[in-house]
Amino acid sequence: MPNFKYKVRDRSGKAIAGTLEAPNLEMAGERLYRLGYFPIVIQGEEKTDRSDLADLWQRFQKVTQEDLIFFSHQLSTLYRAGMPLLSGMKSLIEQTHKKKLKIILEDISRQVEGGKTLSEAMSRHPGVFPPVYMNMVRAGETTGLLGDALDRFITLSSREMRTRQRVKEATRYPKIIIVSLVIASMVLVALVIPRFVQIFAQFNTPLPWPTRLLIGAHESFQSYGLFLLLGSGAALLGLKRYLYSPSGKFVWDRWKTRIPLLGPLFLKISLSRFTYMFVMLNRSGIPILQTLEITSSTLNNSYLSRSIESISQLIREGRSLAQAMKETQKFTPLVIQMVAVGESSGTLDAMLSSITEYYDREIEDSIRRMSTYIEPILTLFLGGVVLFLALAVFLPWWNMASLFR
Repeated sequence: MPNFKYKVRDRSGKAIAGTLEAPNLEMAGERLYRLGYFPIVIQGEEKTDRSDLADLWQRFQKVTQEDLIFFSHQLSTLYRAGMPLLSGMKSLIEQTHKKKLKIILEDISRQVEGGKTLSEAMSRHPGVFPPVYMNMVRAGETTGLLGDALDRFITLSSREMRTRQRVKEATRYPKIIIVSLVIASMVLVALVIPRFVQIFAQFNTPLPWPTRLLIGAHESFQSYGLFLLLGSGAALLGLKRYLYSPSGKFVWDRWKTRIPLLGPLFLKISLSRFTYMFVMLNRSGIPILQTLEITSSTLNNSYLSRSIESISQLIREGRSLAQAMKETQKFTPLVIQMVAVGESSGTLDAMLSSITEYYDREIEDSIRRMSTYIEPILTLFLGGVVLFLALAVFLPWWNMASLFR
């Protein structure tokens, strides 16, 4: 929101100068008049190049999931307090400091003021508001329980953030070890080995194979380093482009669920997300087929998304949810039995909530087991690499020492 410099006189005729934040020049004058001042001069502040760059940077900032959760929490609180939606939106716009989110909220406020519903206004910004969010809001508007719908999204997003954080914590140590090994190997090949080559060349003694391997790597990098870097960059770019294609993403997502140790964990996280999201959308009053469509599009795993789509197709053909889940062969017999009991007893939401808790416990156990297995495996791997590098450096010295003797 721009700032305006002003010069005014109060009721006693005293001159006062200052700055005021307002959407435009007319609003600035109106605010000053309401405060009991008589405007003399009102002009916008000149922006420096630095402020322009800062403003441009803020406009390109991404609206994070934390920002969306915080906004949803504020909107839910204002809605439950009985504040009209448009007034609540304008209040949130004034409190928002992130330029990107402020611009989006201003557009949504204008759309709502023009007669559109909140979900219709949010659909203009699919990069910020995911489909599950807009469908929950749409269901909340239809049932008159917008606050409950926003709270369900907050619970869903907070839960996903916690799961993502646990996985990051479990994989942080392996990432640090691998990056450190790569850097150490590059430094050794690029800086240490060339100095030893000059020394070893003065003696007519055969070099051990670890040393010859490192020397060969150094010579290849020295001769074809630029081509190797360009080829690696092109290969990575092509691989990334392929993985972003529908067929590549499907292959990667399918392979990801079959990785030793990590595969079962990824599968359980996706299935837990599916069941929990299914419960949230079903409780919001969204029909089951639409619920399956939304969950399949927001599952972040195209391999499992196709399984959810097949469940939806089987339900259209007359199968029950439990039968459809059984035919996909992605769910355990215990889960299928619980869904069947929930369908027959009319307690499907409660059963799916129990399944979500079951998957959450499995995720916790998988992360714990993965951490237990990864540490000794990495220790052995690190020891093997260090032993190889040590032999490559010190074996020639031992050979030369025996030659001197």
